[in-house]
Amino acid sequence: MTNVWLIRLGKYGESEARALQDGQLATGWELSRELESCASKEDILTYLEPHYPGQKQGTLQNWAVQLNQLKHQVKQGDLVVVPLKTTKDIAIGKVTSDFLMVDGKHPGRAVTWLVTDLPRQAVKQDLLFSLGASQTVCRVSRNNAADRFAELARSRRDPGPSLARHVPIQGKPSEDEGGDDADVQLDLAEIARQQIEEHISANFAGHEFTHLIAAILEAQGYRTEVSLPGADRGIDIVAGKGALGFDSPRLVVQVKSGDIVGDQPTLQSLIGSVQDAHADQGLLVCWSGFKSTVRSRINELYFRIRLWGREEVLDELFDVYDDLSDEMKAKLRLQRMWAVVPEEG
Repeated sequence: MTNVWLIRLGKYGESEARALQDGQLATGWELSRELESCASKEDILTYLEPHYPGQKQGTLQNWAVQLNQLKHQVKQGDLVVVPLKTTKDIAIGKVTSDFLMVDGKHPGRAVTWLVTDLPRQAVKQDLLFSLGASQTVCRVSRNNAADRFAELARSRRDPGPSLARHVPIQGKPSEDEGGDDADVQLDLAEIARQQIEEHISANFAGHEFTHLIAAILEAQGYRTEVSLPGADRGIDIVAGKGALGFDSPRLVVQVKSGDIVGDQPTLQSLIGSVQDAHADQGLLVCWSGFKSTVRSRINELYFRIRLWGREEVLDELFDVYDDLSDEMKAKLRLQRMWAVVPEEG
């Protein structure tokens, strides 16, 4: 039976670029090759204890469960799902090796990638919940996950669950092997963020999304003018500082909502609009992200153009939410909530 495994590549996704290039999944643990001789979860726990003398026993047991899964339960031919922190897409691959220590220190596996740029919005919400597990390694088993991720890798479409079942917000790890998506603690912040993304996608399409971006800029201290719906000649918003909006920095903003991905012609159009409007800088907002040809120019255009994908839009929105107009807050319907941060690991 083919299993599906969620595997994360570093706390900040620091091993993702290499993994996408050479197919070696390097998890964030830094350990020695002695781990290779551990034959069970108990052996792994015994190995970890002297390496982390100040770490809580519960955390070490949690790590032992995950490392045991990575070492002994993941099989060649299983599917691996990696929610990419660096691009915000999802990568799906097929395991092609036994357990290995990448660079002699990072526990991992080798994969052949099936898809590396699957948008999160292609995955239905029940399956996204499973990807919210806070673990580094976790078996994804609920709601026909294996068949659905295989189909997503093939056609980029989620057929949905055959039998929808309730997904708990938080569960208790099992006593033996544990680590299934039905058992592990979920990352509530990530799940909430996914829900907000879905809400904005559904309720701020087209020109409404442009008004949301203008509201964020106004909360940042800009005066804005939004173009009327229709042909905008590459300028959706103009924004400037000062009482009349004449002061620098003066921005030209182009906004793309829905499934539109920012490409090179779109970027070049914005650069031309900045010059034509005698603006100081440009802002290109694409809810569905940017092609690699655009992202590769971030440093080159650093003092001229900023790129906001959905991650940047949400970060900027959360930063100024208290300063938004009451009307915009009513449309967004967001509320802050406090939650206990899960233990590391």
